[in-house]
Amino acid sequence: MKGVSLGNACPSMPSDSIPLSIEDSRIQRTTRMAIFFPGSGQCMNRKYWKAPLVWGGMAYCVSAIRFNNVQLSASRTELIDLELTEPSTVANYDGLLQAARNEELFYRRQRDLSWFALGLVHLLGVLDAHVDANLASFDVGDDLAWEFGIIPLDGPQPSVPGLSIHWDLNTRKITKFAR
Repeated sequence: MKGVSLGNACPSMPSDSIPLSIEDSRIQRTTRMAIFFPGSGQCMNRKYWKAPLVWGGMAYCVSAIRFNNVQLSASRTELIDLELTEPSTVANYDGLLQAARNEELFYRRQRDLSWFALGLVHLLGVLDAHVDANLASFDVGDDLAWEFGIIPLDGPQPSVPGLSIHWDLNTRKITKFAR
């Protein structure tokens, strides 16, 4: 049996023959740059003040990882030395051994949490760059309106306060991203 081609069997997935719009390719490029070079997505979106926040968050996480690794190594050395000593020669051996084990566990957890925080800071930087790239062409003109009032309901229920959002698709203006 020869290879089976599904063609465009999944209409939700874009076909290779359909080119991306300029805006979609800009969004993809910004997101990719933010993934591979932290802070660059913020610079591409011209939100220069956000890039040092990403870099600072990542630098703090790296320094926390380094600090906790050094402390973990020291506490493991102390624990190994304590376990190799004769219990009868050390006063309160069991208490010191338990304290050394707790210290080793503490720094291991802190190191692991620091790695998790580094990934989270990077993920938030990528998410921020992607959202900013999507909102770069968002219409914030005077046509937007906010209205608060009572929404009448059909039936015997009493009227209750609520929020209604009205978006008139006929007057929607599409703005292009200016570079």
